[in-house]
Amino acid sequence: MNDQEQNQTPARPRLGGGIFLFVGLLIGSIAGIALNEPSIGMISGFGVGGLLAILIWLFDSKRGSKGR
Repeated sequence: MNDQEQNQTPARPRLGGGIFLFVGLLIGSIAGIALNEPSIGMISGFGVGGLLAILIWLFDSKRGSKGR
């Protein structure tokens, strides 16, 4: 290992938004079943979860660019 590798700071851990996709699908399906519309609930849950995952990704990419 050379001096350059030793002096580098470790990279920040990346944030993950995939959990929001899963939770959105799960909650949307449960809510859809309760309202007798499981497909619409699942699709809307996926949409909300996807939106949250994209927002986490945007936040993380801006956070990472500040440190460079």
